Amino acid sequence: MDDFEGRTAVITGAASGIGLALARRAAAEGMNLVLADIEEAPLDEVVHDFESAGTEVVGLRTDVSSIEDVSALAAAATSRFGNVHLLCNNAGVGGGGSVVDPDDIGVWQWVIGVDLFGVIYGIKAFASDMIAHGEPCHIVNTASMAGLLSVPGMGSYNVAKFGVVTLSEVLSLETRDTNLGVSVLCPGFVATRIHDSDRNLPEHLVPREELTPEQEEWRAMVRELVEGGKPPDEIADVVFDAVRSGRFYVLPHPEMAERVLDRAQWIVDGAPPPMPEL
Repeated sequence: MDDFEGRTAVITGAASGIGLALARRAAAEGMNLVLADIEEAPLDEVVHDFESAGTEVVGLRTDVSSIEDVSALAAAATSRFGNVHLLCNNAGVGGGGSVVDPDDIGVWQWVIGVDLFGVIYGIKAFASDMIAHGEPCHIVNTASMAGLLSVPGMGSYNVAKFGVVTLSEVLSLETRDTNLGVSVLCPGFVATRIHDSDRNLPEHLVPREELTPEQEEWRAMVRELVEGGKPPDEIADVVFDAVRSGRFYVLPHPEMAERVLDRAQWIVDGAPPPMPEL
């Protein structure tokens, strides 16, 4: 897909971070925008900004872990603009904890519900119609380097992002002879608010009041790495280049590619995974 002018993009998690950067790039390419986010007030502000700049845009508060919400998003996109040409299943949250911890299953369900099922629901709600309209179109699923490399203390996030990678691979295989292109985005650290995902915790999930010193140290380290990450606009540029060229795996942090090659060798050798370097 290399012609964006006048086409329609649907972007989840669009009120901040990578999603907002993708929306800005899509608008710069002359696309109509359908923007979704669970945070209604920031979404409304973003929609207003795009409208003020002359972009055709509609926003809809969407919980991507709800198939009903994602189906409503698809209906709103079709009603306003007709055919959808670019779908960015981007909404995501951070979360984790020890795999053996028996007390955080609700957090696991939340993280996997947003980060993996949010992508599944996006594909289910949009892909068949995108194929049916016959025009060039593309789906970009946001995974992570955490979908290619395992990290201790991030079990639910790793599981979800590994799931997004293989889901995208299967989707690409199943749609190879159609008008639908597929990419999976696997960034490293990006300067977003993912380290502050607890702001969107469901009401029935209360963050733990006390963390161990080790957990506090881990959180502080992750926050520092995220805040020092690549600007989201750079990620959006790489994504649009990938859509234009039909690139499937999108790794905006090329310095991490060697670690992926190392992982393949560990698998072949039957070795246990080494402790990663963040």
